[in-house]
Amino acid sequence: MKNFIDTMKHLTGDVLCVGVSQNSILDALMKNNQVSVYSLNRAPGRQIFSRRKKRAKLKSKNKEKKVNIKKLSKAFPKKSVDYIVCDWNEVYDCFKYFLYQSVRINKKKTYLYGTSKYIDPYVVAKRFERYHATTTVTVEEDKFWIVIDNENSKVGFWKAKFFVIVDTFHNLGDMISTALIS
Repeated sequence: MKNFIDTMKHLTGDVLCVGVSQNSILDALMKNNQVSVYSLNRAPGRQIFSRRKKRAKLKSKNKEKKVNIKKLSKAFPKKSVDYIVCDWNEVYDCFKYFLYQSVRINKKKTYLYGTSKYIDPYVVAKRFERYHATTTVTVEEDKFWIVIDNENSKVGFWKAKFFVIVDTFHNLGDMISTALIS
């Protein structure tokens, strides 16, 4: 995790933080003068993108704006954000939407971190590789972080819709198998 925080200290450009609540990461980004940080934070006691209300507040330069995860690309034009730093625990409910939206608005790299109790990080990395992004997965004990390089990735409208449907059926199959096992 220390290498991950050192990487945050050397970023340049625009950084979108989604659900980042660890003080060490936020401090590293705020001390970096070469970065302008946009943060999507959750309300106290709620998840950032709950199933009922898929909105979060976008905070940048003392302005707040509500952003829908399905329409994240309307808040940020195509390939406009240099880096995205994301906490997996805040995005897992709406991951199928966040997946193609993050590839669409990101120019350089996406950093995704979290705990690997309930998810296999290699499956998450394969979902990003469908858009021709290169991924690097690092796992330490129960924590993981994935570095996704989006410089050569492309997102088409129909391709994104197809993969959202595939992910929906995949999630449905997981829920059915979990219900049958328990």
